[in-house]
Amino acid sequence: MLDKPLPNIGLDLRRIHRVITRGLSVALQNSQVFAESGFPDDTTREGFWKYCQGLEANTHGHHLSEDDIFFPFVRTRLPGTDYVTLLAEHQVLTGILAEIKAAREAGSAADVNHALAKMAEVWHSHIAKEEVDFSPEIMGRVMTVQEHIDMAQKTAAHSSMHAQPAPLAVPFLLYNVEGADRAFYLGAMPAELTQQLVPIVWKDEWAAMKPFLLP
Repeated sequence: MLDKPLPNIGLDLRRIHRVITRGLSVALQNSQVFAESGFPDDTTREGFWKYCQGLEANTHGHHLSEDDIFFPFVRTRLPGTDYVTLLAEHQVLTGILAEIKAAREAGSAADVNHALAKMAEVWHSHIAKEEVDFSPEIMGRVMTVQEHIDMAQKTAAHSSMHAQPAPLAVPFLLYNVEGADRAFYLGAMPAELTQQLVPIVWKDEWAAMKPFLLP
């Protein structure tokens, strides 16, 4: 039997980055289609706007967990990292998320597409810096196993608190990754969430997103 990998916040960062990166790609591609051709039906329109809302929620929650929990802690371990730039880019992305929300609420696929394209310009280079500065190898050297466990719990709780509404944010998180990544999230979440709330209680709220999610 293979040994279970040790907890590592560097791996956690890469995992949530994959969720958001896929969400951004899917939203960007589909918003272009809908801007040019319109929505084929009301269910698709509803599902796409909810998908964009899930992207906004998870990105916002993730960045607040870094700003409020992770960065203040890791500054003492990795003082040479350019936190000023990372935090400034978070502020830029916050402004873009507000643009996406406003365009979504106005029902403009073209404006959503424009804002998503702006987000992509910042997002990819931003996470590239984070994944170098906070790689699993580096984080494994500067934090103990217990610190990784504690950090994962604190950042997950903080992110979840701010990634709202949960009936859209949680399915978005689970179904924009697959395989080992999804298994990790399923194993980390309370059984009530994964066995009752998502598949049963919240089902009608997020079902319209399914065409944009992984099976």
